Amino acid sequence: MLPRQLLARPAWLFRCPPGPRGACAPGAAGSWGRPVGPLARRGCCSAPGTPEVPLTRERYPVRRLPFSTVSEQDLAAFERIVPGGVVTDPEALQAPNVDWIRTLRGSSKVLLRPRTSEEVSHILRHCHERNLAVNPQGGNTGMVGGSVPVFDEIILSTARMNKVLSFHSVSGILVCQAGCVLEELSHYVEERDFIMPLDLGAKGSCHIGGNVATNAGGLRFLRYGSLHGTVLGLEVVLADGTILDCLTSLRKDNTGYDLKQLFIGSEGTLGVITAVSILCPPKPRAVNVAFLGGLPRFVP
Repeated sequence: MLPRQLLARPAWLFRCPPGPRGACAPGAAGSWGRPVGPLARRGCCSAPGTPEVPLTRERYPVRRLPFSTVSEQDLAAFERIVPGGVVTDPEALQAPNVDWIRTLRGSSKVLLRPRTSEEVSHILRHCHERNLAVNPQGGNTGMVGGSVPVFDEIILSTARMNKVLSFHSVSGILVCQAGCVLEELSHYVEERDFIMPLDLGAKGSCHIGGNVATNAGGLRFLRYGSLHGTVLGLEVVLADGTILDCLTSLRKDNTGYDLKQLFIGSEGTLGVITAVSILCPPKPRAVNVAFLGGLPRFVP
């Protein structure tokens, strides 16, 4: 993954672009009386009048490293590896090339959608041999541009890797593929009287693999701790295609190096997370809500 600079958010991000009434009309306001922009209503990103997101390579002084470019032979090889999972349609590639808050845009011409760790392994092995740059992408809900390409990197999506592999109804240990959506996992374990140890605002579209890769905190961080403690094991595919199987489901495993910790928070720089074993706490029997009122005091 290429290093990125901290980027300032453009002023238009917080303005509502002109559009049809009810979608994001001029002067529309949210529940707090403030203008609604793309940050609050992602659906208006495609509304008429929305400024086109400039290419990252044109907006910032970044330099493309000496990677190869995708050829017809590469596309044929990818089609053999993931039949029906190779996307080259420019319209279909618009969304995966742009980050969530619409400040960065890459120019990738290929999106790969594998279903298994073996397919990911074959893809990365081919890219390693051909010196092709790869950009892993989950739900693309990040707000720092880390999930979109800078140049023409191949986008490797985990969207079709969305199966629950196992769940232990006594210990609450969930094993699933990296492309499972967090909210769907929450519903799955709640039906079995457990909850996910993390909860995010983007839970409706973020992937558990991306959560682990970025060491997401979320609303339950103070109660259940970070993913460094709740993740029990990982399956990761390294850059050369090697599958690192650390997908243990033991709560007590003090043997050797704890390699999974290297990949929690690594943001795809060390390997692509393809499966996760995570400890789910029991569902609380009661929930207490407290409202803290009072006006703020201003001291001149």
